[in-house]
Amino acid sequence: MLKRSLFIALACVLLAVTAQAQSNMIRGKVRAPNGAPVNNAIVELRIAGGGMIGQTVTRNDGDFAFSNLRSGEYEIAVTMAGYEPAVQMARFNQPASMNFSEVVNVEVIIRPRAEPTLAPPGTSFAQDVPRPARAAYEKAMARLREGKSDEAIALLREAIAQFEGYFDASFALGKELFRAGKNDEAIEWLERARKINDRESAVYHVFGLVMLRQQKFGVADYAFSEAIRLNENNLASHFYRGQALIELALRDKDGNERSSHLKEAEKELSRAWELSEKRLSAVYLQRARIHEQRGEREAAARELENYLKAEPEAKNADLIRQAIANLRGNKK
Repeated sequence: MLKRSLFIALACVLLAVTAQAQSNMIRGKVRAPNGAPVNNAIVELRIAGGGMIGQTVTRNDGDFAFSNLRSGEYEIAVTMAGYEPAVQMARFNQPASMNFSEVVNVEVIIRPRAEPTLAPPGTSFAQDVPRPARAAYEKAMARLREGKSDEAIALLREAIAQFEGYFDASFALGKELFRAGKNDEAIEWLERARKINDRESAVYHVFGLVMLRQQKFGVADYAFSEAIRLNENNLASHFYRGQALIELALRDKDGNERSSHLKEAEKELSRAWELSEKRLSAVYLQRARIHEQRGEREAAARELENYLKAEPEAKNADLIRQAIANLRGNKK
């Protein structure tokens, strides 16, 4: 009973984690169709459907970066003399309310004006969207920024009605339905988005969040694994895959399976910790669960103490102190 009550307590702790400050980054590379990097190209960062908020020039090897970005959707516009202009979408797939810092990697292919060439598969995804559909989508994004979810959902449905295979609108609709708690509808639209573009890690990530909410942890593990395969630097996918694996371990009856899941969860949490530059304090809470499952009660208590050091004003501090006391066998 003590073990069960402790996990219930830790689960409550996880639901009350204090949000972390966002510091999202877009890192990218501009290439020609033959793979050669393009230096001195002008790169503009725009809010999707809005104005320019940043500009830079590609360095050696065609690299560029934009940092300190809020969660959301952005356009990256690249111009270079002798090449066709290129515009590519970039999105941070973690909902803003979760406040995870993310790094999104983007590769933009620009084509010479004289000899247009198709980009290599999987490096970019663009659609020729009819103007009415694009207008409805941009209005929907504006409504989301204003917090008008119902109006945004209606406009996204209108955009899709205008252009049935509209990936951005289908994904945005699935994500917003998930945020609104409409899981079944969210799954439907996320699956439609995946069928249109199965190379977008964000689709798998949000699908994994839906599966976590529904406690389908095996499917969540698969979804986050796919998101990581497509975007290895997705901090949130590593973190949530670790959480899904811990939940699977809690339900494993086979000791070898439990040990394997805990070991893999530990690796994912370590990767999330590295990507967050050792600032994602929620990792301490998940590590505490791993140590407790292994019977390492003192190690679990130390992880919880580390969390309190990182989050001294945490609203769940009293609950965590009680969990520490239980782990050390203290009675109050």
